[in-house]
This record gives sequence, C-alpha cells and structure tokens, in this order.
Amino acid sequence: MKYKRIIPLFLLKGKRLVKGVQFENFIDVGDPLSQAMIYDAQGADEIVIVDIEASRQQRIIDRNLIHAMIRKTRLPITVGGGISSVEDGRSCFRAGADKIVINTHALLNPELVSSLAAEFGRQAVVVAIDVKRDATGAYVPYIFSGAQAVARPLNEVIDTFVEQGAGEIILTVIDKEGTLSGFEIPLYSEIRKRIPVPLIAAGGAGCYDDMVRLFHTVDVDGCALGTMLTLRDYDIVRIKAYLTGEKISVRDS
Repeated sequence: MKYKRIIPLFLLKGKRLVKGVQFENFIDVGDPLSQAMIYDAQGADEIVIVDIEASRQQRIIDRNLIHAMIRKTRLPITVGGGISSVEDGRSCFRAGADKIVINTHALLNPELVSSLAAEFGRQAVVVAIDVKRDATGAYVPYIFSGAQAVARPLNEVIDTFVEQGAGEIILTVIDKEGTLSGFEIPLYSEIRKRIPVPLIAAGGAGCYDDMVRLFHTVDVDGCALGTMLTLRDYDIVRIKAYLTGEKISVRDS
C-alpha cells in the first residue's frame, strides 16, 4: 500500500524556526530540536528542515543541529540550505541526514543534481522548487528564498532536474505559502503528469479538507505543512485520523 506522507516543513533562520507569509514577514515559532521531538512523538513521516539564509550567506546548514535532531528523534531528516557541492552534501550525510534538499544552487547549476545523485544515489537527492505567478499567470521559479526570479520555464526546469537525477521534487507555491488558503491543485495535477518521481506539495495547507482535496484530486506522494502546524490548533495525530476517515492511506501515528 502506498501511504501519503505528512511532512512538517521547518524553515530555519539563525538557530530558530520561523514562519512567514509568501516568504516575507517571518516570525519566530520555536526551537527546531524541541519541535522535531514533538512531531516525532505525534507520528510525522519525516521532517524537512531548510536554512533559508544559508545560500545568501554562502554557507551550509548547521551540521550540529542535524546531528542533534538525529540523536533525539527516530524520524528521517531531509536537510537543505546552501548545499552547492558534493562535499557539502557529504558533510550533511556525515551529520546524520537521510536526504539532502537543494534549491537555489540546483537552479544556478543543474549539473549539481547529477553530481549529487551519482555520489549518493538519486533516492537521497531532493530538489525543492519555489514558484510564483507572474503577470501572465505563468509559474516562475525563484531562488534565494523567493527573492530572485529565474528566467526559465517551470516545465523545462522540472524536466531538467528529473533527467539529472532528482529523486523527489518538493514544489512550493509562494503565492500560497503561509496563507492557509489551500493548495494550488491544478499546478500539481499538471506536474504530476510530467514526472515519474515522488512529488510533494507545499504552500497553502490550512485545514484537514485542504489535504483531502489534494490527495483525492492529485496523486502526490505527500504534503509539507508549516503554518497549519505551528500557528493553528492542529497536530499530526488528528490530521492522520481525519485523513484515514476520508479513505486516504497514511502510516499509523
């Protein structure tokens, strides 16, 4: 049976977790280690943690934090932030990461994806793509946490990453991120038809039924949750119970 994954998405700024709206106006929402332990106890399927300042500051995510999370939880941990080389990836895996996620440096240098996949296996390499609609309604990829547009069509970008060896795609719609207004389902439907690798939807989850609509409409492999978990009265246990009641297969909490 293929289970849908429920994934807390951690945005790291300094040593703290933050949450914003459309990648702006960030507020502090807690300590990453303690939050990871909470979601582990609740039955999250994995955690994705990304340092949103790392690429701009030309460094990578803190490996000490990765190591601490691995020691304190049983969850698979996917980590990202500033990874721009095979050695950066190796450093994260040595700290205990199960997978690495690349965003800005993948768009700046698509061959990085193939280098990482060749070294660590494509199952360990996740590409995160952040998109925003332009004036024509087209979805434009962005880098540096939504600060800079990339002049390449989204479909071309995604096809390139899959060809280069991406084992999974996390697609975040910036216009939806932090708004609690539901997922951009037509976009995920279009991308699902294009790619054979796992697809994770991110941006917009605000209630149980947002996830139900997503999973009943599109064969995505999971959804990443941020604001809904950190700033609303939801938890993984109740989310999974509700989804199970709606005939959506999830792992037991």
